[in-house]
Amino acid sequence: MPKPFIQTLVGLSILLMLPLTSHGALTTSANRAQYSPRDNIILKVETDNPSQSPLNTSPLQSQFIILDQKKMMINSYAEGKRSSMVRWELQLRARKSGYLDIPSLTHNQESSEAFSIYIRSNSPTRFLPVTDMPIILDAQLQLDDNYEQALYLYTLNIYSDQPLAAGYQISAPKIAKAQVQLLDQSAVQIIEIRGREYNVIEQRYAIFPKEMGRYIIEGPIFNGSQQDGNQIQVRANNLEINVRARQDFDSANYWLPASNVSIKESWQKNSIVRVGDIIKRQITLTVDGIAAANLPPLITKAPEIINIQNSKLALTDKTNKNGVQGIRVEQQQIQLLERGEITFPEIRIYWWDTNSDSQKSATIKKQILQVLAGVNGESSIEREIAQNSVTPTETPAVELATDNISWLLWLLGVLAMLSSIGWLFNLRKIKQLNERELEGFDTITRTSDSDLDPDPADRHREAVIITPRGSELSSFNAKAELNTFQLLGRACLKNDLFSADRRLMEWANQFWYEQQLETIQDIADIANDAALKPLLIQMQQQLNNPGDQQWRGKKLFHLLTQLREK
Repeated sequence: MPKPFIQTLVGLSILLMLPLTSHGALTTSANRAQYSPRDNIILKVETDNPSQSPLNTSPLQSQFIILDQKKMMINSYAEGKRSSMVRWELQLRARKSGYLDIPSLTHNQESSEAFSIYIRSNSPTRFLPVTDMPIILDAQLQLDDNYEQALYLYTLNIYSDQPLAAGYQISAPKIAKAQVQLLDQSAVQIIEIRGREYNVIEQRYAIFPKEMGRYIIEGPIFNGSQQDGNQIQVRANNLEINVRARQDFDSANYWLPASNVSIKESWQKNSIVRVGDIIKRQITLTVDGIAAANLPPLITKAPEIINIQNSKLALTDKTNKNGVQGIRVEQQQIQLLERGEITFPEIRIYWWDTNSDSQKSATIKKQILQVLAGVNGESSIEREIAQNSVTPTETPAVELATDNISWLLWLLGVLAMLSSIGWLFNLRKIKQLNERELEGFDTITRTSDSDLDPDPADRHREAVIITPRGSELSSFNAKAELNTFQLLGRACLKNDLFSADRRLMEWANQFWYEQQLETIQDIADIANDAALKPLLIQMQQQLNNPGDQQWRGKKLFHLLTQLREK
């Protein structure tokens, strides 16, 4: 083989091997250089020499807890060349404070370079600066990496080598797009640091960032003096925090980043409950790390066959040096309207645990009440609603004289006879009406005007609802229309907006059977009633934007009753 050919072949081999010898480098990097003890450390490990072999993380385990590990393959194509890179993302938690080494890691015969990170201590005096200033302000954070709306616990220590004079002032820490709340201020303590005595005052603040991003917390400013000393102005050190975006999780339209959440339920009721009984239900939600004003509603669904007579909401915040605890209490006073099983749906509150960085939930299981008939056998929903719609009045005291018993018995007999004659007369009239109108009937429903808040002049007038449908409307089902209207009345008297909306559409399509009505606006147009139309528009607005204001349905039912009489 010619010598020039051999030299050329060797040269080409060397050129081909050069990219291979320079290809591949394992690199490691951390998201920050300093951390608090409970911060999550994000360590990225990358190489452009992919292989199927796993990353050896055992060198990290002596000084760190490995919380999570993810691997991803990144492919790119540029200038006609394809390249690949493997990236591991490790989530770590430091086992101790101080300077810790991220050791050299190896993968596929490649090694990364070691480097150090710093973990701050929880000790309030360890990092006191070396200075000759008589007054020193030192600020620290329990966590500097958390989620939006989560609690950042901020501690300010004021050190003075002499007692402070009265009248000093300390401003609050400043941060953009966040709420700052003073939690606690300790009494003066005397401690020794590096052989020197200091008077120490500790202040703790709760900081709730509103949006994700990185923010600077400007240190508070001290204005005052020591006893028999000159005026001094000192500023605390600035701190930086990282605010992560909220996490999306199952079936939740709210966001609760907290360290602990509990929910409990209590009842006030007899061991045996009957129709007409009044029971009380209370749900309490307790959250560590969130103010009560930011807690979600608890009772969002209720059975239809109950009457909620009264609802109460109480919001309470408990604060101490460790943070904020929000408490939301919802109470209901409930009247049972029907016998049988009544099911109260499950209540589930989703929240994000900032300690374990994971989704959790707190639950109250569904409750089933067995309701017996009332003491007099009552089980009619309409009867119970009618009783509730009338304001109870005190029964006047009646005194019976023993020597007038015979006269009272005679009077009761006369009344019983008159009542029997009236009953027979009414029975005959009903029979005549049934014979005259085979396909229709008249129904009279009397509703107390006091429930509908009429004018004083009309206080004793009774509203009579007559179903004016008969043989002249062959496609009209009078009985179905009346039943639907009674269900609509029940929903209106209970102020149940959503049930009333459903019943209103059903009744309107039966009452105006020749029309196809789809919206409340259609009902307002076909009714063409100046008094009724504003109430229907208001009902639609509250359906579109449900708020704290409770919907009142009695006036609407009164006007619909008048409409049926026309």
